[in-house]
Amino acid sequence: MSDFPSPFANPMPGVRIVEGAPALSRPSREEVEAFPAEAVKLLDQRGAAQRVAVDRYALDWVKGRHFVIVGGTGLGIGCSVAVALLDLVAESGSLTVVARDLSRSLGYATGEEMQRRATGLGDRFHWINDGYALEGRALDKIVDALKAVDAEDVIYVNSTAAASSGILPGYPPAFVKDVDAEGLFQWQLTPLSERAVEATKFVMGDMAVKFTDVLMDSGISVAVTAFCDWRGSLDKPSRDPAAVEYGRNGAYSTSLYLPKDAIQAATAEAYGTDRKVIDVFFPVMRTRALPFIPGGTTMSYVYDKLMERAGIRRVDVPELGLGMIDVIGKTLATDDFNPFPRLDAHEMPLDLWFYEVVKQLNEDESSPFYYKRWF
Repeated sequence: MSDFPSPFANPMPGVRIVEGAPALSRPSREEVEAFPAEAVKLLDQRGAAQRVAVDRYALDWVKGRHFVIVGGTGLGIGCSVAVALLDLVAESGSLTVVARDLSRSLGYATGEEMQRRATGLGDRFHWINDGYALEGRALDKIVDALKAVDAEDVIYVNSTAAASSGILPGYPPAFVKDVDAEGLFQWQLTPLSERAVEATKFVMGDMAVKFTDVLMDSGISVAVTAFCDWRGSLDKPSRDPAAVEYGRNGAYSTSLYLPKDAIQAATAEAYGTDRKVIDVFFPVMRTRALPFIPGGTTMSYVYDKLMERAGIRRVDVPELGLGMIDVIGKTLATDDFNPFPRLDAHEMPLDLWFYEVVKQLNEDESSPFYYKRWF
């Protein structure tokens, strides 16, 4: 036992330990060849799920509006927002989807498929795969796309996922349970380099915040800035090695909160001014980023089981995209808006239960916390 009181700062005896975090893998040739068909299926499924849920949300305000979605391809919330908007801006308004995907990836294939489906929109749809930036060619492409349609009062949505999972230099390890082909194991999060820490803060945090200013300095007015968040970033006791809660939200307790601190501070600072900035909290979502967060996919399945036992309806990524559009509309409609909307209210009451279950997950088939009982 270490000198740290948190059970998440100490490995569970008898459970395999793997150091680090999930690594990026290169897709096989067969996977690459399947990406275009997968992209068609993904966008079709998102659209079908949204048509079922669309009457629950107020979306008429979208017509005539101009949107920039940074991180708008693949499996994430940005893509779900983009899929809905492709239909909603069909008569007027525009959609600019910004990403930075490898050409042999599902994200790239979804960008291509969106572009194919948006052929009838002409200059009112742009897919830009150069990423976003605060200066230079990548910024110019985004600004030029918006100016081509005389975009004013743009809705800027940032759903980027580019951060490193690990611990800050000088901090004790944190242990996060996960499952692979061999069974239950625990990640031992390891120290990040200074460069990785700074990159984690910047791309999803400081840069995301500054991009609003850069758009306005480039002559593009911004009506609403909308960020994406997860409530684990609010759990400040879990960042303290001396606290019994240390590490209970995995990498969100150790490094992934860093960019969220920046967007939360910017949202709070803008509230009560003439700027409309919101930070929207989502439940655990099965996005392409989730498998790269230690324990992320396992976390999603445990929450699924808890929701099933509690009789709570799971709200999935396609519908959450509609929810995002809905809360942006509410923000536009009044100055008395909530700067921190919650789309995770159905999942949030399960957190303490979740911690207790994960703390006790094991490989003993006779135990009520045998890991296969919770998937």
